[in-house]
Parts: sequence; structure tokens; C-alpha cells
Amino acid sequence: MKKTLLTLIAILIATATTAQKYVGGDISMLKKFQDEGAIYKDKNGTEVEPLAFFKQEGWNAMRVRLFVDPSKASAEHKKEGAIQDLDYVIALCKDIKAAGFKLMLDFHYSDTWTDPGKHSTPTAWSSLSVTDMGAMIYDYTQKCLQQLVAANATPDFIQTGNEITYGMIWPTAHIWPGGGGQDGGTWETFTLYLSQAIKACKEVCPNAQIVIHTEMSKADNVTNFYQQLAKYPTVEYDIIGLSYYPDYHGTLATLGSTLTKLETSYPDKKIMIVETGYGFEWQLSDKKYDYSSTWPISESGQQKFTTDLIAALEEHPNVNGLFWWYPEYTLNNIVFKNGSEDWSKNFTSGYWNAALFHYKTGKALAALYELKTFAGDDTGIHGIEADRQLDNTWFTLDGRKLTVKPTKRGIYIHNGKKYIIR
Repeated sequence: MKKTLLTLIAILIATATTAQKYVGGDISMLKKFQDEGAIYKDKNGTEVEPLAFFKQEGWNAMRVRLFVDPSKASAEHKKEGAIQDLDYVIALCKDIKAAGFKLMLDFHYSDTWTDPGKHSTPTAWSSLSVTDMGAMIYDYTQKCLQQLVAANATPDFIQTGNEITYGMIWPTAHIWPGGGGQDGGTWETFTLYLSQAIKACKEVCPNAQIVIHTEMSKADNVTNFYQQLAKYPTVEYDIIGLSYYPDYHGTLATLGSTLTKLETSYPDKKIMIVETGYGFEWQLSDKKYDYSSTWPISESGQQKFTTDLIAALEEHPNVNGLFWWYPEYTLNNIVFKNGSEDWSKNFTSGYWNAALFHYKTGKALAALYELKTFAGDDTGIHGIEADRQLDNTWFTLDGRKLTVKPTKRGIYIHNGKKYIIR
């Protein structure tokens, strides 16, 4: 009976550690909106403090982007939200961590937006050789993280690049997902840059998980990318991060097929949807697909998309993260104030149609309340007593199973107890 009980406890430990899920949003503009006077409300119209409200509604993780020097971004990109320098990010991330959220830091390694169509080299780095660029990436990453740690804003997840399906820091690391380079870029240079960034992350934040972030722009791009990346073992990462927007990336069936391929090929990797969104009013003009017959462009349609997306993700046990992009957008009390419109303070170039607050009223939309169903019950480890050794399995605090006893500094779970490795 005792042996059976101990086995059951071991199973419960393993189940608890592998079931932890993270749900939240990229709220990189929250500080700016609040500084401008935005007022956020719940669905009933009661004013709320956003971080406390998100926490109340079951969100447990937040994502924030970081640019090298956004003062060098174009005026249009600044209006679109490319404003997050290190000082801004430290202030916002301190609030996020103090509120009890897990934190994902998204390094863009650029002065402005990066995505599959653009990855401009930071202006101050433009004349560096490949070797010096690698050293600069390491130094910059290290210094940023050191300042965040000192401010009690240590990231739990770190993206070393944003949507890097075609590389980063163009042209020197401009690549094709399936191999080969563009404009003189090479996979060797690309993976050198990634390795230097990851090295700094592991040294300063040894308990943080590394996220490699791609998007689903074309069929097989994602799977080809990770197959090619596997040829470079110096790029050590923990999580596959994906952007999925149905307007650009296709059906949930397409997403599911990609997830199945990734889970089959990389069973040791967790997968997170680090960006998603669907509109509640008007369609995007540059959309590739129209799913308004499935998910009407309305508040209820946005909610249905959220429900369907979560149901689809629950079919994939390796998927443990879901982040909505730009949920905090609202112009309530900024542009729309006291029943009138004042566009003189319009610091954005147009409202984001997939926000989770109404841009005029500031009221929370139905999809915001739906997201918490992805995380389910709190399944994190809070301590289990065991009277003797059960097995040789070790876990990180966030639930990752390790194959051997850890040697890196940090706190780990072993046989139901917490151990500090120094």
C-alpha cells in the first residue's frame, strides 16, 4: 500500500508540473495609455485598474517588447506603438511582476518593428562586422537583463528576436526558413547572433525559458525553420513561440496541423501562441483570408473565435501558452472624452480592431473573459511532502521535466520538495 501511495504521489507531481499553462497578453502600450489618461472598465462599465482586473479574470502572464533605440524609429512607427525603450520597459515590467504575473520579454534587436517583412539593424550597430555584431548582441542583452533583474523585474520567458522566420538584423542574418541566405545573410551568422543572445540570457537569468518566435506566413515555413535550426546545437532554447492571426495565417485546422508536426518532431519543446487576435469591428484591409462567416466581425464573433481557438489548442498537450496581442488598446478618455472627440492626442495611427476593450467606451469585451479558460485551474506546485525518495526525476518551478539532475543555479522540485542549486 505504501509503495502504491508513493507511486501515486509521484504521478501527481509529474501531472502537476506538466499541466501549468500561461494565458495573458502583450500589453506593451499599457503604460503609455495610462500616462495619457486612458480609463479602463469592466463589461458593466465599472472603472478598473488594468493589471488587477487581468489578474482577477484569470490571466497569469504578460508579454512586453523592447527596442534598442525607438527614438530612431519613423514617426509613423512611433504612432503605431514602437516606443518601448529600456527605461519604459523596466517601469512597466516592475508593475507586471509586482502584480504577480509571469513575464515574457520580447527583444526586437532593432530600433523599430520587426516581422517577416522587416528586421532593420539598429542605427548604432549599422557599421559593425559580423563578429562585432555578435559581441554587441551579447553585451546589449546582458546589460538590459541585468537592469531588469536589479529592478525586481526578472523575465520568466525571453524571446531572442521577434518573428524571426526569415532571420534577424538584416542583411547580415537574413535567411530562408528552409536553409540558405538572402542579401548576403547566412544561417551561420543568424545562429551566431541567436547563440550570443541566448548565452547572455542564461548567464543573467538562468531560470528563464528561451523562446524562439516564428509565424505562420506560408505553408511549411515553420516546420522547415525548426528543422534547419536543429542543425545548430549551439542554439539552445526551450519554447517554440508562434504568431497566429487567422486573417493572415489561415484556419484553425492549418494551425492544428502545424502544431502536430512540431509536437511530433520536437516532443521536448513546449509551444506557445505568443501573438494572436481577431477583430470585433471592421476587417483588416490587408487580410489574406475572410472568416467573417465563421466568426462574425463583432464582439460575439471575437468571443467565438477565442472559444474555438482554445478548444483547438487543448488538443495539443505541448501547447502551454496563449498571449493576445495588444488587448489594452482604448482611446477612452484620450480621444473620446466627455462625449466629444479630440484627435489632437492621437498618438496611434488608427485603432486596433482586435483590442479587448472598446476603443470608445473602455469597456472590456467578452473575449477578455473567455481567455482564462485556457489556463484552467491553478496547477502549479505548491509543495508536496514525501517520506522517502520516489525517483530521480527533477522539475523546474514552471513544470519542465529535466532528464538529469540540474547543475545550473536555481530552484528545482525533486521528490515533492524544493531544492536550491547554487
